[in-house]
Formats: sequence, C-alpha cells, structure tokens
Amino acid sequence: MNASKTVRLFSLLGLATAIHAPAFAQTPAEFYKGKTVEILAGFPTGGGYDAYARALGTSIGKFIPGNPTVVVRNFTGAGSLRLAIFLQDAAPRDGLTFGIFDNGLLIAPLLKPDTVKFNASKLTWIGSATKDTQVCSVWSKSDIQNMDDLKTKSASFGVTGLDDIRYMNTALMRHVAGANIKVVSGYPGSTDIRLAMETGELDGVCDSWQSLKATKSEWLTEKKIRILAQMGPSKHKDLPDVPLIGSFADQTTQGAALAILLSPTEVGRSFAAPPGVPADRTEALRRAFDASMKDKSFLEFTEKSRLEVDPIKGEDVEEFLRRIYASSPADVATARKLVE
Repeated sequence: MNASKTVRLFSLLGLATAIHAPAFAQTPAEFYKGKTVEILAGFPTGGGYDAYARALGTSIGKFIPGNPTVVVRNFTGAGSLRLAIFLQDAAPRDGLTFGIFDNGLLIAPLLKPDTVKFNASKLTWIGSATKDTQVCSVWSKSDIQNMDDLKTKSASFGVTGLDDIRYMNTALMRHVAGANIKVVSGYPGSTDIRLAMETGELDGVCDSWQSLKATKSEWLTEKKIRILAQMGPSKHKDLPDVPLIGSFADQTTQGAALAILLSPTEVGRSFAAPPGVPADRTEALRRAFDASMKDKSFLEFTEKSRLEVDPIKGEDVEEFLRRIYASSPADVATARKLVE
C-alpha cells in the first residue's frame, strides 16, 4: 500500500470514529433523555412484588438523569424464574430494563445447580426497598392451632414453584420443625394462593409478612389466619410472640445452613438489572433508587399501600450475595437437604 492510500485509509477510520464517538461518550443524562425505562415485576398484579414495583415506578423517573418515562410491566412465569433468567440472559444491557422477582431465587442456584441455570451474583443490583420477613400461616377455620399440631395433623400449603421462597420455607417447616405438610405447587402468585385458602382448597402458606400487611390487611384485622412461625434471623417487631424457625433447629448441625436459607429475607424486595450495564448508568440507577426511598411521593404511596420501607443500597445487596455465594460446600450441602 502506498503512502497516499495509507493516509486516506487512516483519515476514513478517523472520520468513522468521530461519527460514532458521541454515542459512546454519552452521559447518563444524554442517554436517558427521551427514553423509557421498564420495571418488570415477576408476578401478577395484587401481590407484594407488584406493589413494590409500582411504588418505585411512581418516583424513580424524576431522579434518573434525563428524566426518562418509567413504566411497570408484569413479566410472569415459573414463579418469576422466567424474569430472573430473562434479566440474566436476554434483556438489553443498556440500563433501560430492571426488575424484581422472588427472593428465594437468589439462593436457588446454590441449592439446585443442575436445574436452576441462574446466578443472582452476576446481576447488577440496584437496591432493595425493604427486608422481607416470611411467616407460615394457616386459615383460621383449620383445626391446627400451633406448631405442635402440625406434627400430628396434616395440612396443605401452596407454592408457585419448587424454587420459590414459599417452597423453601415450607420445606424448612417440614425438615426443621417436623411439620406434616403437603406441598401443592403451580399457583401463579400470592393472589391465587390466598384465594385458594379462602375457598378451602389450601390450609396454609408461607408468605411475606410485609406483603400480607399491604395487600391482605383485613386477614390480620379480622383474624382470618393463624401465624405459626416466622422465618428470619430475628423476630419482626410486629411478631414478638411468634416463634422463629431457628428455635426448632439443631443449631450445631443446622445453624450455618439455616443462615444460608434465611438469607433472602435480609435483602428482601431487591431490584436487579442485567449483567454488564455500563458503570455510569448503574451508578445513576442506584442513586436514583436511593433518592426514591426518601421521596415524598414514594413515601406517601407506600404509606397508603401499607408497604414497609427499610432500604438497602445496591452495593450492599451485591456484597451480601457475594458472601452467600462463597458459603462453604459443607454448609451448602446441608442446606440442600433441608429443602428437599
């Protein structure tokens, strides 16, 4: 190649670079301006995950640089595993899509690595609106009065799938507390399980206390359910007299495994974007999330909807999951046995 052709080639390359440079050099404000951000909820309307997604949708857009439009969409299927895998494998990695799914899926890959092809530690974590205390309850017409009754009498509990938080907690009731529970799977979400309890199709469920307070407060005021146990490392302030599942465990042999299994309650209602979102857009989304947690309109919405707010930063969710995924193989093996 002669000198003149070489000069011409490099000139053309330089022109091409100049043409495309602004797209790569966009600030978050330039990128988000005029765009639409989607918040995806892994369950149908009427449940707690949907409620938190819609609460966030009322506020976060005004704190994201460029003030994009924000829409909330339900992306259901397989107890929200469909959404988790979509975020991991198929969703655009541009910062325009993030979502919330069953927090039991955060550790499902540790428990079922051969069947759950998902790794929560790879996602881009935006933040959590609150911790998520789980409680196991039976319908008030049931003849089961307490945990001792569940050892001698049978009950049917509903779950969405065999990887969700409901199933894990129901399995803990069986393996840790000796409860005689039949698991009925395949319900699309909380709304369907609760309807099945009301009609007598199911006896009970392990469900979110925060969700119950927000979406089924009449169950509590009218004493339509009987709460038997709570799942978490410590008691919720509302439930001082309800025993922890850990009180039924052998802490010497089961304690570390139980800590793994109860860890989803610690990061609760967390929102995640796909892996590989550009760092400056990740930062913009995280700080917008943090600002939303203090925003007047968000807090008015959550108070009216009876949603708890106890936020956790995205960086802290990410670090928490990193520690859980680094759990010892022996503790993970014990945890698997407890949720078989």
